[in-house]
Amino acid sequence: MTDPQLLREFIADEDEAFAASRQGKFWPSNHHRIGPLVPQAPKMLEAVERERLYFHLMRISYGIPAADDKELPLVLAAYRRLLQRLDQDGLPRHRYLFVFGFDENGELPSGETTSARALKARLKLIGQVSAYTNMPAQRDKKAKFLAFADQAVRILETFQHLGYRHDRTGAEEFYSYTDLAFWGMMFIGLLNKATRSELLADMLEGDFALMRRGEQLAILHRYVETVLPDVEPDETQFRALAEKLKDRERARREKTEGAALARALKLPFGDEDWEIYLAIPLRGETRPASISGNAAMLQIRPNPDRQWELRVRLSARGEFSESDAKVFRNELDLPQLGRGNLHAFPQWLRNVREKKGFDFDLEAADIRVGRKRAAAKLIAQWLRGEASS
Repeated sequence: MTDPQLLREFIADEDEAFAASRQGKFWPSNHHRIGPLVPQAPKMLEAVERERLYFHLMRISYGIPAADDKELPLVLAAYRRLLQRLDQDGLPRHRYLFVFGFDENGELPSGETTSARALKARLKLIGQVSAYTNMPAQRDKKAKFLAFADQAVRILETFQHLGYRHDRTGAEEFYSYTDLAFWGMMFIGLLNKATRSELLADMLEGDFALMRRGEQLAILHRYVETVLPDVEPDETQFRALAEKLKDRERARREKTEGAALARALKLPFGDEDWEIYLAIPLRGETRPASISGNAAMLQIRPNPDRQWELRVRLSARGEFSESDAKVFRNELDLPQLGRGNLHAFPQWLRNVREKKGFDFDLEAADIRVGRKRAAAKLIAQWLRGEASS
């Protein structure tokens, strides 16, 4: 099959799949051959075929094809055709709007993308915000994001145009509030003095109906804290808003079970993002709890949205897992610890020993609290019943 035939086979298969509202069959096994041919499409396909090619590539989340000034109108035409499918197919509306400058509800103040140079710059930014697997990794690369700060105004326009809601595919409980491209773009906006105050004011005090508001503001706080060392003394509005956000998050943290336990045990934690990890092996295990597969494990953090997770894994019998929200698995028929009862975890371990015969060795517990060695000692005392919570 020649290269032009390969591209035409892909287009024909996706045309059929699109008409039948299903996924294509040709792309999964041939994507590694098709992708490298996309830049060469102008030499191999007619204009009408290329528009269909770009439409299907964007529809299946391949990404936005790069284009020169002659090819850009076809990419734009494909995007216009795609607009009616954005939400239905769960496509990244914020990325497309930022790159192209318009959607079915209108155009951004900075306008539609009309040159290959602008397209290239905007695609480069999208590549940057999509290059990480987690938010801490983004925040650790502040200099790389700062390099895109000249595009912050367009990011602000994009977010305001969307009402800070990039995902319209389902109910609020399923909203993708951890979308890394969204937060990468937010990071760039916060790194620009001209846009950061307005972005922060919109999120914290604006009239926008934020989805998963509590979770989003908690994430925003971490990015704002990363930016603060670069904020100039005369940026009083931003500093005031940042302090208000910090107070809000501090108040939320103080209401968590983990924070209450830390206070009761007098653990030496401040405002930092701390975490406690316990792995307690079944008595008689000779391997570390993290390796043996026979252990009770507990993670605690002052995060109102993910306060603690408890897991018991016995390799020959099954697993029990629970969070402060619910029980996920209970193949071991263990009693529920239950929301509000984190302080009673040592008693829960004793109940498990008495009722089920699972004896976890507290003396061999692996207690991890970062560099807070004094905290580890206090937690060990709590587990043994030598400290009151």
